[in-house]
Amino acid sequence: MKRATCELEGGVGLVSRTKTMAASRNPRGESPLPVEVASRHAHDAGQLRARAQTEILDRKRLTAELVGARKPFVLLAAPPGFGKTTLLHQWADADDRSFAWVSLDAASNDPVLFWSRIIETLGAVESSIEGAYRLALRAPHPDIVAGVVPLLAHDLARGKRDVVLVLDDYHVIENDACHSSLSLFLAWLPFNVTVALATRVDPSLAVASLRARGELFELRAADLAFTAREEATFLNDRLRLGLPAALVGDLRRRTEGWPAGVYLAALSLKKTDDKAGFVAAFSGSNRHVVDYLTEVVLDTLDAETREFLVEVSILDSVCGPLADAVTGREGSAEILEELERANLFLVGLDDDRDWYRFHQLFCELLRGQLARRGDERMQELHRRAFAWYAEAGHTAAAVHHGIVAGEVEAAAELAGRQWVPRLDCDASRATIGWLRSFPLDAIASNPILLLAKAWAAGTTNGADEAARALDRVEQLCAESGEDAGLAARRAIVEACIPHGDAGGMLAAAELATELVDELPAEWRPLAPLALGWAGLVNGDYSGATASLEDAAAASRELEQWLHVSIAHSLLARCAVLSGETARAGAATSRANDVLEAHRLVDSLATGLAEIAQGSVLSHGDHEAAERALDRGLAYLRAYGEPLVVVDGLLALAPVKRNIHGVSAGRECIAAARELLDGCPDGGNLVPRLTELARSLTPSYKRVEGDSELTERELEVLRYLAEGMPKRDIGATLFLSYNTIHSHTKSIYQKLRVSSRQAAVDAARELGAL
Repeated sequence: MKRATCELEGGVGLVSRTKTMAASRNPRGESPLPVEVASRHAHDAGQLRARAQTEILDRKRLTAELVGARKPFVLLAAPPGFGKTTLLHQWADADDRSFAWVSLDAASNDPVLFWSRIIETLGAVESSIEGAYRLALRAPHPDIVAGVVPLLAHDLARGKRDVVLVLDDYHVIENDACHSSLSLFLAWLPFNVTVALATRVDPSLAVASLRARGELFELRAADLAFTAREEATFLNDRLRLGLPAALVGDLRRRTEGWPAGVYLAALSLKKTDDKAGFVAAFSGSNRHVVDYLTEVVLDTLDAETREFLVEVSILDSVCGPLADAVTGREGSAEILEELERANLFLVGLDDDRDWYRFHQLFCELLRGQLARRGDERMQELHRRAFAWYAEAGHTAAAVHHGIVAGEVEAAAELAGRQWVPRLDCDASRATIGWLRSFPLDAIASNPILLLAKAWAAGTTNGADEAARALDRVEQLCAESGEDAGLAARRAIVEACIPHGDAGGMLAAAELATELVDELPAEWRPLAPLALGWAGLVNGDYSGATASLEDAAAASRELEQWLHVSIAHSLLARCAVLSGETARAGAATSRANDVLEAHRLVDSLATGLAEIAQGSVLSHGDHEAAERALDRGLAYLRAYGEPLVVVDGLLALAPVKRNIHGVSAGRECIAAARELLDGCPDGGNLVPRLTELARSLTPSYKRVEGDSELTERELEVLRYLAEGMPKRDIGATLFLSYNTIHSHTKSIYQKLRVSSRQAAVDAARELGAL
């Protein structure tokens, strides 16, 4: 295989650079045309291999894809520093085809020069390329489309080699004549030729059509980014930095696998002893990153585009209307599309090209430039973002920008007005996130934010934090007086995060029901849901069923689907505990149907649905019931409410007994008892546990107080029933008289009797004799 190249260029440590040039004259008599024509001799291949052993990573996974692709058109489109040129060199080394390489520059926008370079390079690897093209290109007005391109394609088809024509740095080509003539060449392309483009900007070619016809193989930034393994290999095997895996992972998250970013970080890592501290602080303000991105990106842009980028950099994600609002201009959507096509470190977040985000290092660089313009300008941009997000109903984002803009009171008012409690752990974690944006004193003085904090903490296994927040709400209400609306909201929060207090849950739910008209509409379905849940844990299954049916209907009307599913799961438990298995099965199906239809996954809703499913299955398929109940308990333990975990354990205990024996069932009982011991009020779960514990104790061992006779005591009891004296019993069992006397005393205490005959009668009544 041969390789012919025109001006191979690259970056230090990332790409191969070959400077061996042979000067030739431009066919039109203009400036010299730099051409290197070389086979794969030792200098070219050896130089690349030497670099590969030091600072270049061998991208075997990508070269294998390129070698095997065999598509007519190969596109490598990514921002600077993603190793496009390096990868092309490695592909050429790994492939058995001949590579004709043209490295383009601004002068290549002349169609004659563009095709002259291509023809010169192809001629070095394929003898079928004749000199007629040179004559055609020397004509006063050469006809590239009719006189060069079709004939070149025809001659290549007669060739004996499979050829890859590499056009590197194609983003410098802006001449439409070059684009259109290359498009024609692609249309005439023979089967033995592949065209490969490396570019920072999506080319003005029919890429979509090629993709649709299956004639395109493309690698973009996401493909060219280092994988975790590649980054570890590059840093530790190539650069010998000796970084632990956790530190490599942290750096990858900071660089998002951008090869240039990894290399630029490595430059500093080589010189520091505090590698962990450097990685933690590594950002777009690092001097190497700033210099690189400024030189290869920002300095190539016009002033208007730079200004646009700097202003929208305050946004974690951006769409056209939002960018219009922040920058005060129009047409931002079109600008964003152009920037994406230019691969300007802008990542699309959806297929509709509506939302984007910047690569975080590039974003940090832009934010650093904005910071140098002063706080006043930055606050104004954040103020505009706050207004847009508030109008759009994106509370978390609005709160963030409002606080940065200094609009703390407005952000707090917005958050309190728009926050709606949902039994949704993901929503609670999001609430915790935006609450952290507020100064602590802003939360401590705002009862609605405190209720949001209590709810979010209480539904994500943070009972202590929730209790402190509720105590603070009570203190504020005592100081300033409490209106009915706030009382109703507080009752909802207290009812839905009971944390082991069944009585308190019922009282709060009853108060919320009384004050339901004082609640915002989005809150109201929670009142019957809380009352039904409280009825379940307190043993009022009939009353709970009525409330839960109301909750399901109200939640469905407001499309609060998680609450709909939770209501049906709790209805299923009420039905099971009432002995209505058929009704339980129907409620369980409805709960699961809602979760599946709306693709919902939540620790509480999913856990309750699994418990409901398992409790229904326990009447027939014990193995399936065990699997469902185990899954449900795993979810509910993550949620953190002990009452729902105890209910699940009590459903699981008889299933475990039936499959694995009494001891397995009693392990569930022990776990449930331990949880209830830590609850202020276990409600009806306490007598349920006691009854279930007795049912799991064999009748012949059952005694008052849920204790049991040991095997040795049963043995002694049998001899007592036969009338054998204690000394003879001791001799028979090889035990001392005192030991037999102690066993007898224990038997009397457990059976609550005071004589041998009474003990025998009680044992016979229990079935022990």
